[in-house]
Amino acid sequence: MKELLQRVTDQQGITTTMLWMCFSCAVLLVIPSSLFSISNSDVLPKSYSPYLWVLALLTGSYLLTRLVNFVVSYLKTSYEKQQLTTRRNKMIRQLDFEEKALLREFIIQRKTVLSLPLNEPAVNNLLASGVLAPAYSTQEMKGNTRIIKISIAIEAREQLTHKVIGLPVGHLGEAEAELLKAARPEYARSNFIPL
Repeated sequence: MKELLQRVTDQQGITTTMLWMCFSCAVLLVIPSSLFSISNSDVLPKSYSPYLWVLALLTGSYLLTRLVNFVVSYLKTSYEKQQLTTRRNKMIRQLDFEEKALLREFIIQRKTVLSLPLNEPAVNNLLASGVLAPAYSTQEMKGNTRIIKISIAIEAREQLTHKVIGLPVGHLGEAEAELLKAARPEYARSNFIPL
């Protein structure tokens, strides 16, 4: 992380230097030559003018490239966020029975983080669509299965109501409680790893 911050700082330093060089060259090229003759000093001989033009063009093109890179990066990030939001909304509208049961497991266990296997289709679908998000960067192996700690994405929480995930709003009857207990995914119950 420190290396990344150092690289960003270095890039900003280069960009600032290039900006000042471009500005200085532009000012020296725009200032009328009569200002130089007032103080009886020949600060900017005519022979340096082509070098200033080249330097101004080089620094200007560097700054223009940085600006284009910034705009393209910003547009790409905005597009990806919009695509993720669209995928997440579509997934929440089309949850199947196992995915609803998996999301109910967060409420049943009263936990914000569950340890779930990545090879389960419901877990994979919810992760890919942005409904679930990795909570920590730790993974554990249980046999041939990778277990990862996952939570419900903050952006998806407001859309996941009791009605959407199939939980009754009022008091649970005995039959409803047994039906919900039977629908719980086995891997969500058995893979609980304490934080």
